[in-house]
Amino acid sequence: MIKSISKHIINTIGNCMIRQTHNIRLLITFYFILSGAYLPVLAQSLTGTTGYYNIPSGEINEDKTIFAGTNLLSKEYKKWGSPDHDAMNFFVTNSFMPFFEISIRFTRMIGLDDYSSTVGDRMASIRFRALGEEKYLPGVVIGFQNFFTTLNTGSASHFNSTYIVATKNITLPHVIQNIGITAGYGSELFTAADYQFIGFFGGIKITPKKLDFLELIAEYDAEKWNAGARVTILKHLVLLAGFEGFNAFSGGLSYRFMLP
Repeated sequence: MIKSISKHIINTIGNCMIRQTHNIRLLITFYFILSGAYLPVLAQSLTGTTGYYNIPSGEINEDKTIFAGTNLLSKEYKKWGSPDHDAMNFFVTNSFMPFFEISIRFTRMIGLDDYSSTVGDRMASIRFRALGEEKYLPGVVIGFQNFFTTLNTGSASHFNSTYIVATKNITLPHVIQNIGITAGYGSELFTAADYQFIGFFGGIKITPKKLDFLELIAEYDAEKWNAGARVTILKHLVLLAGFEGFNAFSGGLSYRFMLP
């Protein structure tokens, strides 16, 4: 009788330990998913190039980095195409040199009854690092967005911009993991049908302490104020969401990987 009771007690304790071990494993797994979700690297904006929510930043990803993704662009602030339809862009961005980034993007309107008059907008962008970020100095990048067009009149060039932008990242111990501050200026260097980031633009990006996978963004893109957030999952998948002009949702996702 005593032996049977002892055996029952031992089995009960053993089962409890197994369940607790399983719970601990789940907690540890969840912790490493979140702690590994954020990389001290850069991510893509709505344009497909390295930046904040919509604006570009004075940063370029490390050599051999590739981002591929898609974004939904709200019709409220989209200058290209029908004002009654949202658009989707699809992009591939490659930093195949430490100081150089190239991006190829295709944008297509959603829900048109007839696509015979438009196949979409095709855009190439290049960005050069003029100065690397140092302890007391910002990183500086010069960018050319949709600089090439097949028509001399520029009527086929959309989302055009030529800009210089600077970014400085700051860490506040015990409070915030990182604060990024960006300021830039864009001009109408090339003739185009429409432009982005013409004049002064800037923004701030905050990564809270112990929430390394999250970035909170507020910015001015030379035309309107925007607010957004970016989440990095398992080191590769990046989710971007926010409101252009504080009232029009735009966002997307991208996947990051490294070339061998």
